[in-house]
Amino acid sequence: MIDIHSARTVDLPGVAAVMQEAFSDKMRVLVGRHPEKARALLEAAYAGPVSRGYDGLLVAERDGRVVGTLTLEPIYYTPQENRVLENTAIRELGLLRLLRASFLLWLIGHRPGEDEAYVSDVCVAPDCQGEGIGQLLLDYAEAWARDNDRSRMTLWVAATNDSAIHVYEKTGFEIVRTRSNLLTRLFFGIPRWHFKEKHLAASVVTYEYNDDADDRDGSPEPIL
Repeated sequence: MIDIHSARTVDLPGVAAVMQEAFSDKMRVLVGRHPEKARALLEAAYAGPVSRGYDGLLVAERDGRVVGTLTLEPIYYTPQENRVLENTAIRELGLLRLLRASFLLWLIGHRPGEDEAYVSDVCVAPDCQGEGIGQLLLDYAEAWARDNDRSRMTLWVAATNDSAIHVYEKTGFEIVRTRSNLLTRLFFGIPRWHFKEKHLAASVVTYEYNDDADDRDGSPEPIL
């Protein structure tokens, strides 16, 4: 059985392992052929916000093992957390590689609006793919977005990622625009990206009048 929940500090090593494995090609571009460095940086990136109660990092867990993740942005960092993350990145990568990695992350990043739940880092362990775990994470993410008063969910996806596009479209995401990027083609082998969006309809409450003779105030009764 798959349990979807917000990540706890104890989940972060599993989260980092799944992300590193699922995004191994991108991680090699960012940090080189050192998976342990990628995992250390991923743990450091989430440790501060999760410890403060940030609940937008979602995990899919089976029998105590993290088998999938999804991140909802924006994520905010305190000045102290930024310093810790920067020091960890310099220690693991060195200054020059850190500057290069920061630039590449900026290329594929996104700054969400206040009404936006931006979906990123959707990944499932390779041996668990095809079991509907990505769909479960997206369903939970939609509930999170509604609970946090977001009016839309958004994401960027590589135009060549057919399997992910199929899942997003089945969930109700539609392409809003497409962009080409020479630099992401050069570094990541991804020339085109789709920006997809799903609008979240507000909950609607309708009313009917109770004609019962004993009801004298004429107040409408809500139907939920």
